[in-house]
Amino acid sequence: MNRILLFLLLAPFAFIVACSSQKNKIDAEIPEQVELPPSLKSETEMTIVKLTSQQQQDLHIKITPVNSRLVDYSLSAPGVVFPAPKHSSIISTPINGQVSEIKKYEGDWVREGEVLYHIQSLEFGNLVSEYLQAYAEKQFQTNRLKRIRQLVEETISSVSEMERVTAEFERASASERAAYSKLKALGVTDREMQTFIGAENITPVLQIHSPIGGMVDQTFVELGQSVSALENLSRVLDTQEVLIRGYVSPDEARLINNNDSVRISRRDEALGSTLHAKIASINPGLEENSRSVVVNILTEAVDGWPRPGENVRLEIITSSKKEVIAIPVEALTYDGNQAVIFVKKGQGVFEKRPITVSEIGAKHVFVQNGLSDNEQVASSNVFSLKALSRYDIISEE
Repeated sequence: MNRILLFLLLAPFAFIVACSSQKNKIDAEIPEQVELPPSLKSETEMTIVKLTSQQQQDLHIKITPVNSRLVDYSLSAPGVVFPAPKHSSIISTPINGQVSEIKKYEGDWVREGEVLYHIQSLEFGNLVSEYLQAYAEKQFQTNRLKRIRQLVEETISSVSEMERVTAEFERASASERAAYSKLKALGVTDREMQTFIGAENITPVLQIHSPIGGMVDQTFVELGQSVSALENLSRVLDTQEVLIRGYVSPDEARLINNNDSVRISRRDEALGSTLHAKIASINPGLEENSRSVVVNILTEAVDGWPRPGENVRLEIITSSKKEVIAIPVEALTYDGNQAVIFVKKGQGVFEKRPITVSEIGAKHVFVQNGLSDNEQVASSNVFSLKALSRYDIISEE
């Protein structure tokens, strides 16, 4: 009986001890939650960095004031030199024939209107003959009309006769104008036509004139060669003015305006020869091969430079289209993908602040959010400040 009573008294105590042991076992199986190390925590939160007197003296942080303003900045771009519009001409023959004389060769200077080629052509001879016949017919009908008018005034001839002669005169005039237009289309000058009229014999040789002054760049034919109508004979370049095409990315093109200043230099700047010009126009679409936006620059050549076909370097000086907050590139650093800066809050005290950047130029960073006018940012030794901010976080931990 006593044993049964002792068992009943000890049973609840044993049950309590067993439950307590089970709870301790479960607690032991649940791992303790470990906090992330400071190096893995987000560092884009607001952090204050306080420099000691010695740190201020060693780092000598440069401070830049912040203000909204129109900011000038530069963009670098490659460029290729081309002949300027109206300063390049392809010389071609307007008629079938044979090259009977070449007046100018590659490298020769020519004046505007100077003769470059003689093209002997039977077709041209027929056109000259047609013009001379039409001219003679018009002269005959002109004199006839004068006589018939005089006879009508004297009532010797009838009005109907004068009307018939007038119609024949108008037909002769139309034929003469048509023959004249055909020769003008071939590049024949009025002086040459007068020479045809007064000459006893006509040599069927067409003279090819240069439409511009410049230098013969290329010659495509040889003496005695037969040529077809519209076949190229040579090219004349006037290199006193050239067109430079600059290639910029679509993002950079949004910042460029007509009349922006451009500094043009050789690919090897050690060779000197720097020119200053302005952007004449910006192509609306993308260049097919490079997928770039083309900016066109017209400039006069100095001492024969630059020449068509040459590669040059461009530095485009432009400005923001509205007032923006701009800070030096040296003031910007990153925590991961987040742009941050250090704003001065007092003597030797800086606040690490995240910002939103709209554009990054060669010298300036354009801030969209995170800065206000009249604040001051650190623009030197920002990496040292960033390292100190990390050290402060680790020390606090």
